Amino acid sequence: MVHLSGGDYNPGRSDIDAVMTFSDDVIIDKKDLGLVSKVLQQALEGNNIPFQVSVTDFSTMKDGRFNTFDASFKNYFSEEGKIVVGPDYRTDFCYELPTMDEQVPVRFNLRKARAGLLFSEHDKLQDYETFLVKFTKTLDSVSRGSKQILYFIDGELRKNRFAAQKLVQKFFPIVDTEPLARIKNLYHNPEKLNKLYHKPGEIIKLWNSSVTFFEEMIREYIKKYPKVSRD
Repeated sequence: MVHLSGGDYNPGRSDIDAVMTFSDDVIIDKKDLGLVSKVLQQALEGNNIPFQVSVTDFSTMKDGRFNTFDASFKNYFSEEGKIVVGPDYRTDFCYELPTMDEQVPVRFNLRKARAGLLFSEHDKLQDYETFLVKFTKTLDSVSRGSKQILYFIDGELRKNRFAAQKLVQKFFPIVDTEPLARIKNLYHNPEKLNKLYHKPGEIIKLWNSSVTFFEEMIREYIKKYPKVSRD
């Protein structure tokens, strides 16, 4: 499903804003996202209209705590949004104000990491430097996000971004920490990271697995620590 703002298009000045909501349970199918990335690359080729897309999933939007949109967007989506494809999930969206430290950066970093993957095929061909910058920012966000999510649980501040590596499986046994271990290895061995920069296919593989790890932690957090009802 995609929401597009409409009704006031101004040629040469307007851009396209969209929200792409996957029906998945937090962990977006990366094959589906990769296919959309290739379609987007073809659609943007030769087109100069700015296209801004937020990639999300039904579960986080329904839960609300990792929804980057505040309550002001509820009326905007209802009044200005148009469903281009797929079911209309808007009435199921929940808009939660941040209640914990680190909540805002975690949800925005998830949004940025997913958007980076969506535009990866376009950036890989049109602006490789941007491709690398977005990839590196994802590694930063994912490695930092692992300790931030644990902070939600125990309130402990961890200075080292990889300090949570061994603790993740204590709280979330089914989460695969291999992507975090690989990020740590690359950060501790810059020559390996530099070699990886010349292998776009390998970059996208690690990008996919890193975002999936981030999503896995969020999914397990939502399941293990359901939000308190305000009723």
